Amino acid sequence: MRTKLVLSLFILLLVGCKNDPEPTIVVIKNDETYSPANVRPVLETWQHKNFDYFYDGASASTGMALEGNDRGDVVTIGGSGFGIMSIIVGAERGWITKAQAADRTLMMLHFLGKAERFKGMWSHWYNPDGTAHPFGDQVKTGDLVESAFLAAGLLTASEYYTANTPIETEIRDSVASFWNTMDWKFYAGLDDQLHWLWRSQTNILELGVSGWNECWIAYILALGAPTPHAISQATYQNGWQNNGSIFHANRSYYGYKLPFGEEKGGPMFFAHYSFLGLDSRKIEDQYASYWQQNVSHAMINRHYCLEDAPKSYLYDEKNWGLTACYGAKSPWDYKARSPLNDDGVIAPTAALGSYPYTPFYSTQVLLQLASNSLAQGSYGFADAYCPSTATSEKKQLAIDQGPIVVMIENYRSGLIWNLLMKNEHVKQGLQLAGVKASPNFAQGFPLAVTNTKTNEYDMMRHPDRGSYELDYFLNTGGNTRFTITNSAKTVVFEETINSQAGEHVWSFYDAKIQNGKQYTITMYAPDGKESHLVVRLR
Repeated sequence: MRTKLVLSLFILLLVGCKNDPEPTIVVIKNDETYSPANVRPVLETWQHKNFDYFYDGASASTGMALEGNDRGDVVTIGGSGFGIMSIIVGAERGWITKAQAADRTLMMLHFLGKAERFKGMWSHWYNPDGTAHPFGDQVKTGDLVESAFLAAGLLTASEYYTANTPIETEIRDSVASFWNTMDWKFYAGLDDQLHWLWRSQTNILELGVSGWNECWIAYILALGAPTPHAISQATYQNGWQNNGSIFHANRSYYGYKLPFGEEKGGPMFFAHYSFLGLDSRKIEDQYASYWQQNVSHAMINRHYCLEDAPKSYLYDEKNWGLTACYGAKSPWDYKARSPLNDDGVIAPTAALGSYPYTPFYSTQVLLQLASNSLAQGSYGFADAYCPSTATSEKKQLAIDQGPIVVMIENYRSGLIWNLLMKNEHVKQGLQLAGVKASPNFAQGFPLAVTNTKTNEYDMMRHPDRGSYELDYFLNTGGNTRFTITNSAKTVVFEETINSQAGEHVWSFYDAKIQNGKQYTITMYAPDGKESHLVVRLR
C-alpha cells in the first residue's frame, strides 16, 4: 500500500512538472562594440602605423618627412612640423624611446640649419642637399604658411625636450635660433596682411592670407614673435579678421552654428592644421568659441555626407569625411574636397583628424578602416578611397598622416595641445589676437555638442581611462549632484561631488548602464539650478 502511494505521488509530480510552464529567462546582452577593450587596441595599432610614416618612412639622410611616399627623396617643411609632433607622440606612447626621438629631432634640425631660407622662412619642399625643390612654378621662394606649421612643431619640441643633456639643450638652442630669425613682419609687406609667398629673385610678395582657413597658426606665431619680426595687432585685425567681416553672426547649417569660414565649413583640414597644437577648447575671442567652430565644422561635414551627398556615393556612418587629398578614382587628382566640392572620395584624415571633436563618430570610421584593406597603405591608412567604385589611392602624404597621429593623441591625452599652449610665444600671440584668458562658459555642459538629427549626445567610454567623461562648468562651488535617468525615468546612477567654481570633468561608469541606450544626465548645481543633457551611452 505504501509503495502504491509513493508511486502515485511520483506520477503526479511528473505530470505537474510537465504541465507547468517553463520560466522564461531574459538575458540582456550589452553591445561591447565601442567598449575600451575593443577600441583601445585598434586605436593604438593604427595610430602607431600612421606614426611609422614619420619615423620608419622618413628621409634616411635628413630625418625629415617625405612629401609623399611616391615623391622620391623630396622632403616637406610643413609636413615635417607635423612629424616633429608625431615623433613626440611616439616617444610618449613607447613606440620609440625619448632618446631616439631626441636624436631624430636633432637630425632634422641639423638639416634645417643648412637649408636655404628666405627672410628666415623655409621653402615648401627641399632636396636632401638643402636646396629648395621647385613647388609648381615656385623657385627660390619663401613659404610663410609651411614655415608656420614647422615652427609650431619646433616650439612644441622646445617644450618637450627640457632635460639638461647635450642633445636636448642643442634642440632648444636650435629652435630658439630659428625662431629669432623668422621675419614675419617682412611677409606682411605694406598691405596690412601676411602673404603666403615671397619670391626672392623678384622680391615679390604674393597670396595675401586672410579670412578663415588653415593659416590661423601663422598669424598667432607672427603676433608672438620677437619684437623686430612681429606683426602688429592692426595687421591681424585688417588681414586675418578682415576688420570683423570674418564673422558670420547667426549662421548655421544642419542646426550647427558656424561663425567662420566657407559655406558648410569647407575641407576639414581647416579645423586640423592650426589646431594640432592650439587647443580650441580654451580659445574664444570677441566673435566666437573656436571649439564650437571646429566641432560644428566636423558635424556639418558628417551630416552632409550622410544626408545630402548623392546616394550613389555610398557614404554612411562608417564612411564619411571630406578634405584635401588625392583622388581615388580616375583622374587621380589632388584637390580640396568639401560639401561644395564632392566627387565621392573620402580621406581617412578627415574623420580621424577630427577625433577630439567627434570621438564616437570618428571611432565608427576607424573601426571600418581597420578592417578594410582597400583603405590601408604602407604606413597606416591610404590617402583616399572611393566607396562607390571600390578604388583607393595608396599613396600617402605627410600633411594627411600627421593630423591622424597628433589629433588622436590630443583626444587620448591632450599631449601636443598641452605642450604648445604653454609656450610663452604662443600665449603672447593668442593674447594679442584678443583670445580671452578663459572662455565664457555657461553653466552646464559647454563642450557637449548635441547631434541635431537625433537630439542626442553620443558618448563612448574613453578607450584609455575606461570611463565616460563629460566636461561641466559651475558658476559657484559646492556639492554638485549628477543623476543618470533611463527612458522609464528611473535613476540608474547618481553621484555627488564637491566641486569648485569653474571647469571640471566628470568621469563615471556603472555596470547597470546599458550600452547603446538613451539616458538623461542631470546636473544639480550648488546654486540650485539644473542642467540636462540627453545622451546615448555607447
